[in-house]
Amino acid sequence: MNDEPPMPVFTGAELALADTLILLMKVMSMHGVIDRAGILTVFNDLENRYRAQNLAGAAVMADYLRQHTTEADRGTLVRTHGVFDESPGGLA
Repeated sequence: MNDEPPMPVFTGAELALADTLILLMKVMSMHGVIDRAGILTVFNDLENRYRAQNLAGAAVMADYLRQHTTEADRGTLVRTHGVFDESPGGLA
């Protein structure tokens, strides 16, 4: 027998909201408002709190947000770097 609760399935709306939050946090990170360590701390704390309260779906969502917010987005980083290098003033 498996004592693990079933893996929650998120709706499209929940994933869209999560991805919006991820995008906002990445933008804040690019502007130096929040750093990777801060993001990890917040989402680790949320995940642990949700697990302690037996909120499996919320804990999985916190883990999803932590993983996807702190991942490097190579396509965006390369494209942004190229845009800044193309003009004399640094902005395209």
